[in-house]
Amino acid sequence: MLISILVFVHRLLLQILNLYSLIWLIWIIISWLNAFGIIRLNYYSKLVQVFSAITDGVIDRVFGNLRYKMILGNMDFSPLVFLFLLRSVIPFFISFIFRFIYRFIG
Repeated sequence: MLISILVFVHRLLLQILNLYSLIWLIWIIISWLNAFGIIRLNYYSKLVQVFSAITDGVIDRVFGNLRYKMILGNMDFSPLVFLFLLRSVIPFFISFIFRFIYRFIG
């Protein structure tokens, strides 16, 4: 019973991470289109403010002052680096932690 709950929590965390990665991918594409002048974002829009709060607030906390070194011209590559971390490194650590818990229980 406990193992099935752990499997559910593990899969739920990975699915939440996938959804959050999708949000990041959408925001990266929108921000790059805005940087190239293809679209123009209305930063007073509630939807844009929500996306900005979900993404930029996290980036500022994760990278801190290092974020400004990842800007080349008008392109900010820090969201792309963070998306790489979300898709590769964090799921590895989540799986590692849950494998440790499985071994401890079973």
